[in-house]
Amino acid sequence: MNKIAFIIILTVALCKGQTIKQCKERFNNYLNFKGGLNNIVKFEDNEISICNFKGNKEFTIYAGEINMLADFLEHTPYKQQEELLRLKGTKKYSKRQRDSVWIYIDDRKKIPKGKKKLPLNGYRVAIDPGHFGTNLEDAQIEQKFLYFIKDSVNLPTDTIKLFESELNFNTAQLLQKMLEELGATVFLTRNQNNYTSFNCSFKDWLLLHKNRVLDSLKSVDFLGSERYNKLIKEEPAKFFKDFFRDYDLANRAKKINQFKPHVSVIIHYNVDEKNAPWKKMSDKDYTMAFIGGAFTHDNMERTETKLHFLRMLLTKQLNQSEKLAAQTVLNFNKNLKIDIATQFDAEYLKDNCLITESKGVFARNLLLCRIINSPLVYGEALYQDSYKECSDLMRYDTEKYGIKTSDRLLKTAESYFQALVPFLKGL
Repeated sequence: MNKIAFIIILTVALCKGQTIKQCKERFNNYLNFKGGLNNIVKFEDNEISICNFKGNKEFTIYAGEINMLADFLEHTPYKQQEELLRLKGTKKYSKRQRDSVWIYIDDRKKIPKGKKKLPLNGYRVAIDPGHFGTNLEDAQIEQKFLYFIKDSVNLPTDTIKLFESELNFNTAQLLQKMLEELGATVFLTRNQNNYTSFNCSFKDWLLLHKNRVLDSLKSVDFLGSERYNKLIKEEPAKFFKDFFRDYDLANRAKKINQFKPHVSVIIHYNVDEKNAPWKKMSDKDYTMAFIGGAFTHDNMERTETKLHFLRMLLTKQLNQSEKLAAQTVLNFNKNLKIDIATQFDAEYLKDNCLITESKGVFARNLLLCRIINSPLVYGEALYQDSYKECSDLMRYDTEKYGIKTSDRLLKTAESYFQALVPFLKGL
């Protein structure tokens, strides 16, 4: 091997390689919420250890294992990860053992070679349009709708009626078409604007699947008899809150992970938290985005959550997510003419998030942000209840790709698209 070839190979290896220092930076910047993990995650010169609540080491990653374990956590199913966590413990792998782990890695996220006419050919993008309610009955269960008279004094007939699920799905369809035009393969977690991730309405899921699912979970001891008896009798709104909301979110993440995307987009529209119960307009309108992180002490009680934590700690997914989210927020700001939120513009930003170096991007321990295995952006483009937005969001007077839409939704989809294209091409 000549000297130039050796230098090139070494440079590539160093660029790909992850160090203890880089992992510690991710821990501090994105993962350690208010110091809650200080006694659980220990960094030393040549190793990172996960400890139990008594301070005893349960799992150790040595410097030479970081890249192998990062790839393993990024490209294998949960059951294999759980088994590795159990068997490895604090043992240090030999080179032969490290090499043997690579056998199990199915790298379907290998970066494809683009074509000039279709620059995103071979890339996979997952899109999750949040929620499912597109009628008052379902939307009241989710509490994701606006329904009020805009101005009861001057305009008594001007009624605001918005369903976030419909806004999310319309935006997702537009973004899907934009990406597919450039050759990307796009997956949506639900097929219609009134569907859950199980590709049926919530009402139909209750009728056709509720008893079967609860019976199955009880038979494998996931549900105890007391909780099973409680859930089986609950009215839809209570059942949604106690069970279905997280069950649906977990299914969305499962479908996305099975798709093995290069990147994931979670589409939502926000409201002013201090305007509850959202029966009137707000004078606020901010844009923001979330990525994963902000783990708490309690999060480390379960093996599954530890594995999600390790993936975020050892891979570059959080760094990539911040990069994508930062550009998305800048696009929202530019295209929609909306101010970027700071941590002081909402209580949940101040109390439940870690602030990143990028304006308007917050690390937050949301379920989807935690369990989706890819770089991601969880967008909150605007406030639906803003007096500047609510009427325009209802005005479906624009058409693109044969889809009737609002100019605000189209600009939101374009903002995601304008962030995704250079991000994917830069992977």
